[in-house]
Amino acid sequence: LSYNYISEISRRSFTGLKNLRMLSLVNNSLAFIPENTFADTPLQILFLHGNRIKDVGSNGFRGLSDLKSMTLFDNPLKFLPRQMFMGINTNATFECAPSATFHVVLCNDEIGFVMSGLVGFMCRKYMHGPLRRCYNCSFCSVGTYCPTVDSHTNCLKCPAGGFYQDEMGQYGCKICSTGTYVPEEQHPGKSPNDCRACPYGTRTNETAGYRACRCLHKFHRLNRFGPCKSCPYHGMNCEDDTAILAPNYFWKWNSSEKMEFYLSFVHNIHITTAKYNKTFSIFEGQLPKPLKCPYADSCKGGINSKCNTGYQGTLCAACSSYHYLRFNRCLKCPKLVVTVISCGLILLFFVLLFVIVFMGDSRRAGDNRFVADVLMSCIKIVIGFYQVLAGIFSALLHVQWPIVLLSTAKYLEFVEGNILQFAPLSCIHPVLRLDPFIQFVLAVTINVFAVSSILLYLFFKMHLLNRIENSTEENKSTSACLTGDSKREKISKLKKSCYRNIFLFLLLSYPITSKKIINILPLPGACVRKCFLNDDSDCISLLKADYSIRCSTSRHTDFWHIAAGFALYPIAFPILLLALLWKCRKYPQKHKQFNFGLKVFYENYKDKYWFWEIVEMYRKLIFISVILLFDSESDSQIGFAVIAASASGIVYTIFRPMKDKFEDRLQTFVLWVIFFNICLGAVYSRPTLNEGHGDNNSLFVNVTFLILNCAVLVVAVGKSSDQNFFFRS
Repeated sequence: LSYNYISEISRRSFTGLKNLRMLSLVNNSLAFIPENTFADTPLQILFLHGNRIKDVGSNGFRGLSDLKSMTLFDNPLKFLPRQMFMGINTNATFECAPSATFHVVLCNDEIGFVMSGLVGFMCRKYMHGPLRRCYNCSFCSVGTYCPTVDSHTNCLKCPAGGFYQDEMGQYGCKICSTGTYVPEEQHPGKSPNDCRACPYGTRTNETAGYRACRCLHKFHRLNRFGPCKSCPYHGMNCEDDTAILAPNYFWKWNSSEKMEFYLSFVHNIHITTAKYNKTFSIFEGQLPKPLKCPYADSCKGGINSKCNTGYQGTLCAACSSYHYLRFNRCLKCPKLVVTVISCGLILLFFVLLFVIVFMGDSRRAGDNRFVADVLMSCIKIVIGFYQVLAGIFSALLHVQWPIVLLSTAKYLEFVEGNILQFAPLSCIHPVLRLDPFIQFVLAVTINVFAVSSILLYLFFKMHLLNRIENSTEENKSTSACLTGDSKREKISKLKKSCYRNIFLFLLLSYPITSKKIINILPLPGACVRKCFLNDDSDCISLLKADYSIRCSTSRHTDFWHIAAGFALYPIAFPILLLALLWKCRKYPQKHKQFNFGLKVFYENYKDKYWFWEIVEMYRKLIFISVILLFDSESDSQIGFAVIAASASGIVYTIFRPMKDKFEDRLQTFVLWVIFFNICLGAVYSRPTLNEGHGDNNSLFVNVTFLILNCAVLVVAVGKSSDQNFFFRS
């Protein structure tokens, strides 16, 4: 009957119970023992400790002639009646204070009592004779307890945390006061003084439980009974005493064993009962350093630091098989047929573009300009705009651009002219994935191939014209002279068109080719150093253009040595063109066909601004390549982009170098749309948006963004249709 809420027993409650040998009324609320309560019973053991007994009737224990042991300690007894022990066995033991020497021996059929309710005792089995099986039971000492008879062979220590026990023979532990605990190395607690104040970073307004008090909000710990640390400002979610890697962040463990141990530690520390595993109470060492993933929504976070679908590798910065990169996102590949057809259509489009320019020499538009000149001017403005736009979108990694950008991304790459990015060759087969090294080689190869193809076309066309002339030399007539003049005119016209197409191609490919060269050169900012531990002891250097590639490897070194041979191209090529343009204007009668080809660079500008295309080339270089060298995680990149965009817009607005009003307005519109996009990027690069609390799905923002960026192409095409370029004679 122990550990109940019995507050009163009536007179003669147990009188006459002939088989009652042991009775335990421990830890109840009894205040008085009436007379003759246990009269005429064969009681041998009676436990009454842990009650509120203040008084005992004069004959309260009368008739206990067989009594061997009785406990009365932990009761507020004031006095004992004179005849209280009358009739009790003179060899009986009365325990008025807990003692380690007190013991109870139970044998044979008395053992059932042990198995039914003797708590707070430690019982050891022994044989008293060949046929007599006994238990010798004694009180659990201070700091220990025995909750059930199942654990009677040993008393249990009060666990570390908010528990102690300053009494003997108890079935449980007392709870430390609010905000205190017993350290693991000092348990079991044996008095309230063993309970210490909970360490830094914990909730001292709560009881400790099975730890050194719970951590405060946004705090975590690596020791169940140690202090809590504040959560890092970025990269971790701290709750329930643990730190878990946040989404959009990446970390790398030194070993899989350490990661598995931390998984067990986190699971274990979430257990709030005594069933926690002491083996995983402490995590030794330090957690990996959380690194911001370069691409939004690529990293799941979590202890395992897994990547989302479509991403893989370090920082989840590489696209997995059958996914391709588009504006800092890995998208699922389209069907193979669609991929192959798109590659072919892109090549066909650019071939037709140069054919149209070639055929436009014989037709004139307004202001006595050839259709080819007007068409090339619009092409330069439109493609230049989308080249800059694509460069900005790719460089500003941590900007949460409006979601409409993803749906228009492939068309933007198409107009930009970046065939290597538009046509996802890796979707045909993963082996065809083009890393920055292969893109560099292809960019140079395509330039050489395009120029060589046009020159070969010129050579064979001239050879064909010469053969036609030789076949007519036999006819000696006046018409022969006319034929010779016609041949020279055709050859001159052919050279003009070929030279112009060469310069047009080089002009359009200059930003992309320069970008591919700069991407792999060992320039400041081209490689990013990433450390996976806070003490910077585990670091690697990654190529910023492709985080799946490590810098300073033999492959990277070989390719940047090759690229070093083209290192002057981004800076020197515009300077070379500037010198050629100056010479062309100073000596216009020399090399007329070659000079005609150079008109691509100055035909649409006013005479005093003949050099302005060189300025435009450097402007594109800044937006497409130079911005990429800035630290994408700092404000300097977006700040430089805003300054460059505003400066270029202001300078152009002041000088207005284009001679055609429509083209001048189109270029002005282009510059201010670029400025709008960068300012929008500055807004969407705020920390609240990067942490996922912002909203880039605003209907107004998406519609405005789409209209402004598509308007450039729509206006240019509309103007071309209005002029009827291809039908004007």
